[in-house]
Parts: sequence; structure tokens; C-alpha cells
Amino acid sequence: MEIDEDKIDDAVLALLWLTLHNERWAWKGFDWATTDRLHKKGLIGDPVNKLKSLILTD
Repeated sequence: MEIDEDKIDDAVLALLWLTLHNERWAWKGFDWATTDRLHKKGLIGDPVNKLKSLILTD
């Protein structure tokens, strides 16, 4: 069975939304490959930084 990465991305995006704080920030405790894909799709800010959270884009 192949893994559907789009479904994983949707699930992680939903979990990020559930952990929002300060309206746009979410804790980044998820798989790096997934957050990189979400960043390439323009859904989150660049996850590669020293912060423990990331920004969800509009």
C-alpha cells in the first residue's frame, strides 16, 4: 500500500490549526518532511529556524 502524503499533510495542517496560539503560531513538533512539504505548498512559514513554533500563512 502506498502512503498518501497529501492526506498526511492535511492531517498535520489540521493538528497545527488546533494548536494555534497568538492567532497564527503553532508548535512545530511534527515530522520535518511533512512541514517541508507544507512550506513548499505555501501553507506555513519556513519551519527551519531556532523557534519552537511556526507561522500558518493566510
